Amino acid sequence: MNWNWGAIAWLTARQFIWRSGELKRMLRMPVVVVAAGLAYLAIELWGGFRWVAGDWLVVAELGLAAVTGTAMGHVTRFRTLSERLQYRLTGIGLVPWAAFVAIRVGNFALARALGANLADATGLILLSFGVNRLAAIMVVRRRAKMLLVPSTAVSMPHDSR
Repeated sequence: MNWNWGAIAWLTARQFIWRSGELKRMLRMPVVVVAAGLAYLAIELWGGFRWVAGDWLVVAELGLAAVTGTAMGHVTRFRTLSERLQYRLTGIGLVPWAAFVAIRVGNFALARALGANLADATGLILLSFGVNRLAAIMVVRRRAKMLLVPSTAVSMPHDSR
């Protein structure tokens, strides 16, 4: 497989750009990417797929993609600009993002060496990226909801001493 390092660099840079914290908008891209990944995978497997032991390694990658995505969601920063919530990945977020890319590249090489049929399936690549983004966004949405809820703090009576 020929890696498109330009696309990886673009996706990496995109993680550090402030984006809308509107809860409905956050889910669009991850859901579309997961759906596209599943559709591509179905098409790729339609022509007769023979499962080999190395394919389990590729499937396990989805779990690691979710773990790195969850970590990315926890290190995401929020800000309010013109009364609108925005979010972006912090500098430390580059660590789980780089781990995700390294897992994908390393898993591809290892799975290929083990003869995995799914190693370079476009659908699986999209699914892996989609799972990573979906895991991150689920954490970001939970955190954003807490920020968007009006304060429920109880006011304390003024001390008259």
